[in-house]
Amino acid sequence: MSQNEVDALRQAGNDTGHPEFAERMVRVLRDGLRVLEGLPRDDVFWGGWANDHATIYKLGVLAVERLQRDPADRTARWTLVALALARGSNDGGLSLLGPDIATDPTIVADALVIADWVGKEIGLDLTAELREACAWADRDALESLAQAEAGEPARAALRVLAPQDPHDQGPGR
Repeated sequence: MSQNEVDALRQAGNDTGHPEFAERMVRVLRDGLRVLEGLPRDDVFWGGWANDHATIYKLGVLAVERLQRDPADRTARWTLVALALARGSNDGGLSLLGPDIATDPTIVADALVIADWVGKEIGLDLTAELREACAWADRDALESLAQAEAGEPARAALRVLAPQDPHDQGPGR
C-alpha cells in the first residue's frame, strides 16, 4: 500500500468526520499486507501471478479467496471493508458486515460509520443497505445495548430497523 493510498484513506476519514475509523482501516490494510507478504512463495496463491510482489490488489484477491473458504474469517471480511472504503466503493463494504453484526451487535456502530462515510464522501444514501446489515443483529441484544449509556449506535440501528411507513416517500416529502 503506497503512502498516497494511506494518506487518501486518512483524508477521507478526516473529511467525513471519522479519523479514528480511518486509522483502524489503515491498520487492517497494513496487517493484511503483512499476512500476504508472509505467505510462502510456494503457496498455491502465488501460482497465477506474474510475480510474487505483495500489492493491494493481490491483498483483495487473497481476502476474497479466504472469505469464500471461511465465511467466518473476520480478518478477510474487514480487509475487504477497508479496501472498499479506500477505493470509494458505493457501499463502503457495508454489505459485508451482516455476519459480524450477527455475532457481535456492537458492530452496528461501525455500520453506521460506514453509511455516514459513504453519504458524506460520495453522496449515496445507504439506508437500505444499513437496514439489511443491521437485520442480522439479534433484536434483543440490540435493545439491551440501546439501554446502555453509550447505546446511541444500537438505538440508531433500531430506528433503521423500525417498520417503514408505506406513505413515507423519504426525507422532506
